[in-house]
Amino acid sequence: MLTCIPIQLLVLTALTTGAALNGTSTICDNCPDFKSFLSCDPLTCDWLLLNGYWAGNTSVGGPLVVGGCPLGFCAFNASGEHVWIPSDMTHVISDFACNQTNRMGILCASCKPGFAPAINTDTFDCVPCNSRSSRVNWIYYVLSVYIPLFLVFLFIIVFNVSLTTGPLNAFILYAQVLATTLNLNAQGPGPLSLVYGAGSSAFGKSYQIPYDLFNLNLFVSLLPPYCLSETLNTLDIISLKYLEALFAILMILLITLVIRCQDRLKCASKVGCCKRRKSKMATSLVQAFAAFVLLSYNRLCVITIVLLAPVRIVDNLIQTVERRVYYNGDILYTDSNYSVRYKLLAFLFLLLLIVLPITLLHYPVRWLEWLVGRVRCLRRAYPAASVAILLDTFQGCFKDNRRYFAGLYLALRLLLFFAFSLTLLQQLLLQQVIITMYIFFLGFLQPYKSKYLNYLDISIFLNMALVNMLEFYVASTNQTETDTVPLMICIVFESILIFLPMAYFCCYVVWYGTRKYHHRVRQRLLQLYKKLLRKDKSAFILNQELQSADNDDLLDELGYSVISDDSATPNGNLEKST
Repeated sequence: MLTCIPIQLLVLTALTTGAALNGTSTICDNCPDFKSFLSCDPLTCDWLLLNGYWAGNTSVGGPLVVGGCPLGFCAFNASGEHVWIPSDMTHVISDFACNQTNRMGILCASCKPGFAPAINTDTFDCVPCNSRSSRVNWIYYVLSVYIPLFLVFLFIIVFNVSLTTGPLNAFILYAQVLATTLNLNAQGPGPLSLVYGAGSSAFGKSYQIPYDLFNLNLFVSLLPPYCLSETLNTLDIISLKYLEALFAILMILLITLVIRCQDRLKCASKVGCCKRRKSKMATSLVQAFAAFVLLSYNRLCVITIVLLAPVRIVDNLIQTVERRVYYNGDILYTDSNYSVRYKLLAFLFLLLLIVLPITLLHYPVRWLEWLVGRVRCLRRAYPAASVAILLDTFQGCFKDNRRYFAGLYLALRLLLFFAFSLTLLQQLLLQQVIITMYIFFLGFLQPYKSKYLNYLDISIFLNMALVNMLEFYVASTNQTETDTVPLMICIVFESILIFLPMAYFCCYVVWYGTRKYHHRVRQRLLQLYKKLLRKDKSAFILNQELQSADNDDLLDELGYSVISDDSATPNGNLEKST
């Protein structure tokens, strides 16, 4: 006959993880219900831990509590919605919750000794790490991250690429959102495996890698996971990504500073030439600056929200016991060290992220002009022409009375990422409300000068709304374990929808390249044709000269010579040689 073990004693003594059968009955004793987060199987008394959740103690002698884990941190059962923990195991629940992830601690926040979080994965997998490999990995990190970013930077500068034009506004937003807040892998490979089986991971990469390029993640996920240092935790790795997001913008500011210094030294006398060169370079740099602001803004939002995101730790009554840092559950959210090292940095970037859309919402920037006009030291440094070019780069495709929509596109990103800090179902529901309201604004206000652009943005946002709606159905269905046939149909339909904007982007690139470089190619072909004609004409003249030379040689052989005479014909007279 089995003895019933209280749950508190169970966790503290680490004897077993399951409740005990009461005699021969099939009812488990001392099995608290955590509202489906953690429950007992009524027949076997085995623990059932919901996928994506952690259970254990946050302090010695404390009660059993449950909290949500970041994706990839806790153990995951791809074939069901619960992780099964047998009742006769000799490990505590918290150890089993981190099983097969090389993690430990509260919310599986820390890597085991000899492991460290990977720099190039979204789930920050714990990989083997030591001091010898970390020195080589730093070089590998610079070559694999910053060199591709520098090449993209050069491409945009040299070819004067503009990403803020109307045809790409909605698509770039769609790509950035689908690779982050609307990720189909947010629930793990479970739902996708119903349709794609073992290929669910490959399917996720097939759309996430190309869309993630617009977040400045340049094929980094294709590389094997590697660490930088065993001493860096997950929050350190996330903070390091701020530099990746700002690298190109810092390069542009540095080049602008160098050019301004050179202009003062070399263009003092050549005023006209200097002004022309300044104007052309300023336009190219401002367009590149706007392009990288658009690409970096989304990533900065992700990093900031992730650093600031808390997580609730609840007891069996679903009452909040404490709040901890989402990506490092070992740290309390009110910890002073966390506030100084991470929270302060994130709040500074959050302030910057809020100011930028507010700046674009006001046209012209009256408050900026007012500020600069009253601060004497800023009057000479105020680049009025550059600011005008920058505003027009973002707002030029909109109607004069709708130019504030450029700020709304950035504000929309920020709102979607605030929803990212909620639970999955709450996030998807709030995203659906935000996207639907934005579709209404687009249809009612028609902000673009071109009707085609208005219809295009509405179509892409309708696609996004449908994908979000289907993802909400998949998430709710997966949690209630209903029939899988409608779930599979939704996943297939969702898979088709997410590739439609990519097909549009490919067609647009071909059309844009053909249109932009058609004139150049035509001029080049015309120059080549004229060059060939000149070569043919030169060959004809040379042939005539050679024939004339042959005739002179023949006359010499016959004993005749050409005598020049002013009154004679231009060819002269022939005289028999003696």
